[in-house]
Amino acid sequence: MEYADYEYYVESYLLGRQPDIPESTFRYYEKQAEKEIDRVTFDRAKRMETPKEVKDCVCDVAELIFKAEEYGGSDAPGPLASYGNDGETGTYDLSRSVYTEEGKRKKIREIIEKHLGNTGLMYLGVD
Repeated sequence: MEYADYEYYVESYLLGRQPDIPESTFRYYEKQAEKEIDRVTFDRAKRMETPKEVKDCVCDVAELIFKAEEYGGSDAPGPLASYGNDGETGTYDLSRSVYTEEGKRKKIREIIEKHLGNTGLMYLGVD
């Protein structure tokens, strides 16, 4: 089950802003975001009609995953730690970057808590 489609992403989530994720690859990133949300919500979101909070969360997480893949590796943006005087070399401090695997996991959790924290979907107890 698809939590959010491209039309929702562009019209309801972005509200007129330019989309980061191309339509041709949106379903892939939506599916990755869906897996992260299902993991944190213990599959509760699967068992209900998808509320706006879940749709927005999927779009937010999908954008992060897309950007992390786009900027991943040595080209990942972060604070400049050093720069060579020849103008061709630079070293970035990626310890707080959301584009590393650890940073991405933390940021995904933060996004999910922001969108779903007050919905009951993250409840750890028995339903």
